[in-house]
Parts: sequence; C-alpha cells; structure tokens
Amino acid sequence: MRTMTYERSGRTNTAAQALRVEGLKHLWVLEQGEVVLERDLTPTEADELAPLVEEASQQPAPVVLVPQAGDPEGLAVTLAFEDEESPRVRLAAKHLPARGAGPHYDALLAVLDALLTRELHVRAPRHAHVVLPHELRQEE
Repeated sequence: MRTMTYERSGRTNTAAQALRVEGLKHLWVLEQGEVVLERDLTPTEADELAPLVEEASQQPAPVVLVPQAGDPEGLAVTLAFEDEESPRVRLAAKHLPARGAGPHYDALLAVLDALLTRELHVRAPRHAHVVLPHELRQEE
C-alpha cells in the first residue's frame, strides 16, 4: 500500500492540519507542516481504512485537479497519494467531513477526518477543530 495524505486547511493554509498514512500501518499527524504525533495504526483502524483506500486507489488518477472556488473563510480538503502527480481530491467545504467527491471518496474522507479530529483532540482538546484564517486574525 502507498502513502496517502489527507489535509484540511483554511483557504490560505493558515491552519493546515494533515493526516499521513503509510501502508495502512503507520500514521502521522501534522499541524502547519510539523509532525505533532506519530504512531502505528491500530488493527481496527487499519481494517476500517483498508477497503476504502483500496476502492479509492482503483479509481483513475486525475491529470490535473483544479481547486474548487470557495469563499475566503471556507475550508479546503485535499486527499493525495504520494506517488501521483496531482491530488485525488481537492474540495472547498463549508462543513467537515467534506462531501461531493463521489461515493468512492466521500466515505474515505469521513473516516480520515474523524481520525484526524480524534488524534488532535487527544493531543490538545482546544486544537480539535480547524481555525479559520479570519478567526486567527481576531486573536492576533
């Protein structure tokens, strides 16, 4: 199995959060590009992800994927396989988990988003949600 990365961020990548899964064995959680957690997937997590990843990886890879337009306070969600030139999914979303990528990807996006949220919540409950760029500017 390949390495897959799921990322969600504000439209300007201010609050980028990502989950990287390698071979359905190892998991990394990243915030703004820095690894904040690294661990092995549990057998339950691997069993849940395996059929979804297999189904998604059987779909043809897009040559170039243009980002969907969204408002500046919205979210962007990306799903990419490491060995491919372009991400498999790139969506603008108002709510998580993102929907609209098709039946092969929506279920996978929901599982990956739940896993990322759970890991961030365990690490630090206050970081369990995406901070949108306009909210960050208010705190500054």
